[in-house]
Amino acid sequence: MPMTRRPRLHAALRSSLRALSPLVVPLAAALAGWLPASAQAFEADSLVRQKCSGCHAPDAQGRLARIEEMRTTPEEWTVIVDRMRRLHGVKISTADMDQLLKELASTQLLTPQEQARVSYLSLWHNAQQMEDPAGKDEERFFATCVRCHSAGKVYSYRMTPKAWAKVRDTHLYTIPTVVFQLREMRWIDEADAMLGWLAGQLPYDKPWTAPATRLDGRWGVFGWQPGRGAYRGQAQITDTGKLDYRVSGSITHADGLGEDFRGEATLYGGYALRTRTVNNGLENMGAFIVEGDRARGEWHLPAPDFRTARATWLRDDGSAKIARVLPGYLLAGEKTTLTVEGLNLPEVRAADISFGGAPVKVLSARRIAPDALQIVVQSSGAKVASAALSVKGIAAPALTLAPRIDHIAITPETGRARVSVNDDHPAEGVQFEAIAYAREGKRKVALGPVPASFQLAEEKTREDDDDMRWLGAIQESGNYVPLVDFGSNPTRGLKGENSGYVKVLAQYRRGKQTYKAQAHLAVTLPDLIGRLR
Repeated sequence: MPMTRRPRLHAALRSSLRALSPLVVPLAAALAGWLPASAQAFEADSLVRQKCSGCHAPDAQGRLARIEEMRTTPEEWTVIVDRMRRLHGVKISTADMDQLLKELASTQLLTPQEQARVSYLSLWHNAQQMEDPAGKDEERFFATCVRCHSAGKVYSYRMTPKAWAKVRDTHLYTIPTVVFQLREMRWIDEADAMLGWLAGQLPYDKPWTAPATRLDGRWGVFGWQPGRGAYRGQAQITDTGKLDYRVSGSITHADGLGEDFRGEATLYGGYALRTRTVNNGLENMGAFIVEGDRARGEWHLPAPDFRTARATWLRDDGSAKIARVLPGYLLAGEKTTLTVEGLNLPEVRAADISFGGAPVKVLSARRIAPDALQIVVQSSGAKVASAALSVKGIAAPALTLAPRIDHIAITPETGRARVSVNDDHPAEGVQFEAIAYAREGKRKVALGPVPASFQLAEEKTREDDDDMRWLGAIQESGNYVPLVDFGSNPTRGLKGENSGYVKVLAQYRRGKQTYKAQAHLAVTLPDLIGRLR
């Protein structure tokens, strides 16, 4: 090529690279979490190789059979490794289990988006997620698999077609009675058909690579406990090495009561954070998904101090950040006091608040704490709409404008509680919550939780229905924990169990308007084989 053409070529290359750069950066970010399909996930000196390769022989590329053909959650890897111990005699100490889970999660973990779909199973608690099939394929899947497992357990896996096909044989080996339990169908044929369908729906794709995640530092904590309301506070996370952390902090609830917590945490796969803390003397477990400087998830305390709380943690890097706005909706004609919560919030006045042109008048605004602003507003919105709130240019979550509350509904629609057996299987409760809705034509729009009062009532399902006598009462806040134990009751007909099915009634007053809603509570037997969830 003549020398005189090189400057023109270089200019063309620079122009092409500039044009491609907006595409290259997102593509690189999208691929950053994946290993090449041919890569070997575990080094020769890894504990996975030492403990597992005796049975799971490496293939020609050095990949361990079955293990490197699936991705799942830390909880399901716990179930799998424990099964190797129980059924196949693998010698695993507590320290071994800890290290194995970290190694497995570094490459054989769901993506954060896949994990979010099944996050309701992350805490081994009495999840109230209602699973319904969508379409004929899922109806067939539910009939074949969800008789015993939750759909979420199955959706917690991504496997190769070969690995999915072997699930049938695993069932026949460990639970051969499945063929007779589901004798109304040809279970082996149905299982083969469903496993083929699942292989297409939930493919293995590629191994996961844990991103570099930095957790140590100060974090703001912003949560919501159904039945009690909002809380906020601060946490300190300290890196103690080997993907383990020390966690401590304090929160203050809306009722003014404080809560200190201290404990430890483990980060799996660069994003799946599992906390184990003691909150005011009570053992607490948490499951969070970390994305950059934000972590979202749940805290859970078991019975008898049962409660579950949603929370978002924000890293405190010194900049101003808005985490949430309470309440998240405005009703036309009402004067509403909004609380804007976040980190390092500035001093403000009414002129600093913008609703992006929405019909909202700001009456006053002030900072009440470094992490909270108080804004008094009045909406004149005549229809359901969204309002983009910003404070001195700092974006906040949008609010919903509505002319009125149309009705309330209780969640869960049918709550499930479990009676206790012993200390290993304590009672499992339910927290009911009332949600306000507006209506836009035929569409229902959720506005947010409201402080309703709850009570139970008999749901007559038989002539001598006496469920209310044995199931006890629900707290006015909607919290229910069974007080009866597992076993036959000699004073009930046929010496029946202490189980039952009753109505849950909620009532909420706002001004002169009273709203009512109804749901149901099923109190049933203990979950003695939790790993099947």
